[in-house]
Amino acid sequence: MRLTPLARRLGSAALVLTIGVGATACSSDDSASDSSSSATDESSDTSADDSGDEPVADDESSDEAPSELSAADFYPAVMEAMREAETFTFETVTDAAGQGQTMTGEARYGDDGIEMKASSTGAQQMELILLGQAMYMKSPELGTGDKWVKIDLSDPNSLFGMIGKATDPEVMFKALEEPKKLELVGAEDVDGVATNHYRITLDPAKYLAAMEFPAAMADMLPKELVTEMWVDADNLPRKFAQTIEVPAVGGGQPTTSSTEGTYSDFGTDVEIEAPPASEVTEDFPGA
Repeated sequence: MRLTPLARRLGSAALVLTIGVGATACSSDDSASDSSSSATDESSDTSADDSGDEPVADDESSDEAPSELSAADFYPAVMEAMREAETFTFETVTDAAGQGQTMTGEARYGDDGIEMKASSTGAQQMELILLGQAMYMKSPELGTGDKWVKIDLSDPNSLFGMIGKATDPEVMFKALEEPKKLELVGAEDVDGVATNHYRITLDPAKYLAAMEFPAAMADMLPKELVTEMWVDADNLPRKFAQTIEVPAVGGGQPTTSSTEGTYSDFGTDVEIEAPPASEVTEDFPGA
C-alpha cells in the first residue's frame, strides 16, 4: 500500500484522534487472559455510592486500591466509566524518529459519539476540532494558512473516512472483540491516584479487519500491538504508553515511535465548538 505525502502527514492526525478518544483503541485491547479474578461490580458499586449519578470529578477519585478487571470486563467497564464522566482532558507526548510532538486537549462524549478539541506543538503543529462527522484542522505545515479546513469523515472508503472510523467508539468495540492477551502488571500510583497497570496485546491483522482498514496496512505495523494502560478504582484510564517499531519500506532500519499520555479532569466543563463559518474552508491543500 503506497501512501501519498498528504496521507502520511494526516496519519498523525488519525493517531491523535484515536488517542483523544481516551480508552478506545489504546486502552481496550481487552484480552483473552485465562485468569479473571474481577470484582468489577463491587468496584462500580463503591464508585456509585460515592458519586451517585453525577460525573466523576477528577478531585473526587477514590484512593482505594482498584479491583482487577477481567479480560471480558475490561473494555466495557472503562468505556462505561468514561461515558458516565462525559468529559476529560488529556496530554500526549509522541517521539517518532527523534522528532517530538506534544498534544493537549479536551474531549466530551455525546449522543453522536466523541467530540474533541486539541492542539499540538513540536514536530507537527496543528489544531483539531472533532464534532460528529466533521473534523476541522488548521496547520501551517499542512498549508491551511489561517483557515480551518473542514473534512467530511462520513465516507468509509476515503482516507478521511478511515480517520472517522478510528474515532467511533462503537467501531472500536468490534475491533477489540478478539485481543490476544490482557496482563495485570501490578498496582501503581499515577499523579497520586491508585491504579492498576495493565499490559494489553492485540493482533494488528484482526484489528485492521475489524476496523475495515486496508489489510496492506499490516505491513506498516509490528506483529503485535502492545499498550500499557493504568486504570483507577472508578475504572477510569489515567495513563497509557505505547512503543511501536514500524518496519522500513525496502528492508531498511525500522522506525520506532513511542507515545505516552495522561487523562485527568474527568467530569469538568469543556468548551468544544465549531470555528466561525468565515474561518472555514473545504478546500484541502494537496488533497
